[in-house]
Amino acid sequence: MGLLLLAGCHAGSAQQTLLAEGPGVHITADAFREAYLDYLLRTGQTDSPRLRRLFLEQMIREALVVYEARRQGLDRTPAYEEEARAVETKLLVEAYARRVLYDTVRVREAELAEAFVRINTEVRARHLWAPTRAAAESLYARLQAGASFEELAAGVFRDSTLARSGGDLGWFSFDEMDPAFEDVAFRLEPGEISPPVRTAYGYSIIQVTDRFTKPILTETEFAQKRPLLERYLRYRKQQAAREACARSLADSLQIRFHEATLRRLYDRIAGRVTQEEMEGTTEDWLQEPLLTFGPAAERVTWTVADFREQARRTSRAQREAATRSPEALQEFARGLVVRHVLAERARAAGLHRSPAFAQARQEALDRWLYRYVRQQVESGATVPADTIRAFYEAHREDFQMPARRAVWEILVPTEAEARRIRTLLAATPFEELARRYSRRPGAAATGGYLGFVAEAQLGEAGKAVFAAREGEVLGPLQIADGYVLLKVGDEEPERLMTFEEARPLIERQLRPFFARRRWQEHLAELAARHADRITRHLARLDTLRLTSPTDA
Repeated sequence: MGLLLLAGCHAGSAQQTLLAEGPGVHITADAFREAYLDYLLRTGQTDSPRLRRLFLEQMIREALVVYEARRQGLDRTPAYEEEARAVETKLLVEAYARRVLYDTVRVREAELAEAFVRINTEVRARHLWAPTRAAAESLYARLQAGASFEELAAGVFRDSTLARSGGDLGWFSFDEMDPAFEDVAFRLEPGEISPPVRTAYGYSIIQVTDRFTKPILTETEFAQKRPLLERYLRYRKQQAAREACARSLADSLQIRFHEATLRRLYDRIAGRVTQEEMEGTTEDWLQEPLLTFGPAAERVTWTVADFREQARRTSRAQREAATRSPEALQEFARGLVVRHVLAERARAAGLHRSPAFAQARQEALDRWLYRYVRQQVESGATVPADTIRAFYEAHREDFQMPARRAVWEILVPTEAEARRIRTLLAATPFEELARRYSRRPGAAATGGYLGFVAEAQLGEAGKAVFAAREGEVLGPLQIADGYVLLKVGDEEPERLMTFEEARPLIERQLRPFFARRRWQEHLAELAARHADRITRHLARLDTLRLTSPTDA
């Protein structure tokens, strides 16, 4: 969303120039300037009176959404309180970083010039991903020894598109990739391969395959973009300084893990625990020590329960990234410890008592309320049945059911165990062994039956499965979750989907349109309801300087 600032009036804002005011709406020139400049940088659009007015209207509508949400009591729900705790921790870390690190950040002229070239440049690159530096160094050594990106990508990516394309990411430009990834990619020449690069998601080995830069760049264009670039580069450098500080702090805290508990935790998160083991889990497990940190005389212990409480205050994307490997989970836990320590230091310094902190807290919670309301409104959108039917009739030929084969699976953590189980197939049916040994959740009930699956759904194993004879057992095959044995059944040929088979696909395809329409109708209704109570100061908006006096 990114546009919403504060719906209410904050300390010190009464003396600021107002651009719009009314119930729940109090948009100052500073607030507008901050959000609008970020919007221009993100979208690449050019400032104009019309764009300013459209942007102001969007800010007004977003403020009204939050105003109505608070009137309905959504700020007194358990979900809101949980978000408030997460926001407070995040802002405490940000406040501490601002006090300790951000004042030292400077943006040099050469950096601005380089960024200007980047926003006029597109790069095409491919990469190989690894969860740890050791794994990345191994991949890099294999590349140096003559292995190809195509060969290695097939073994490192779960994403079938990346696996088949040699890790090709297509074309991207400024601020579309992880900052560390981008910095390296924009400095590589076509064909050049980087050593492993640490990113927010693990490690990448990057090769730029093509590059295009706009041929004529003028001083006038640079002058127009300069304020936006300076703001953005300052932000990027602040984040880099904070990450460096976090790594240094993590090292100084001497974080130590209980390896058995960490592995057990990962197995549960990754779904590698059988139903019997899950049912045997008790509250005692949550009290198992997971890690310790701090000076020798003041070591702090976190149990599994402590970890879970801290993890709840992170984003869904961060939690999902932690499930990629045991190493990723460990790195995630280290980050939680660092965040906790920095937040406690900020609280001890009293940074949570400042008016700026209170304002930032309310802004963040207003943004959450806006997203929450939007999700609730859009989730109520429905696609009319006659629209689904009409779409199917008009595009019937596009809905093909690919050829599929019946497949049974046994998943185990090691190749040795998979080979041992395979030897048992001479005397024991595949389904019985799947019920007894497979780590796939639900295998005990299904006998490892995955149903009829298409080649694309099977990743690397797809070709082998479709080339196999009925009844043949393949494997052991290595996949992201371990090693599998696959029993291949009969085949269903490609055919057109029936309406009922195509219906879920059509509904998913059309739902975003109807969800957006329902949301726009909701915003329009809110605006109409408060139309006579909102005052807009458009003359002030039209003459507003985008560079504030303090920046000049």
